[in-house]
Amino acid sequence: MSKNVNIETMKEWLTFIIAVVACIAGIIFWVQTINDPKFEELDGQITILREEIYKIREDNSKILLIVGRLEGKLEN
Repeated sequence: MSKNVNIETMKEWLTFIIAVVACIAGIIFWVQTINDPKFEELDGQITILREEIYKIREDNSKILLIVGRLEGKLEN
């Protein structure tokens, strides 16, 4: 009889532990999916900023090239 009670107690504890782990996993999954739209919006904004920075670098290179040519003409 002692083994029977022991097995039942073990089953109850195992069920409880599995339920707790499932709840924690569910909460983690919910928190990750609830923030997905925010992360997608931030990712889009970062992509736009990267494109703008690349364009600014190209423009700066062109400006420096023109300034270098002007300086060369002024020295002559």
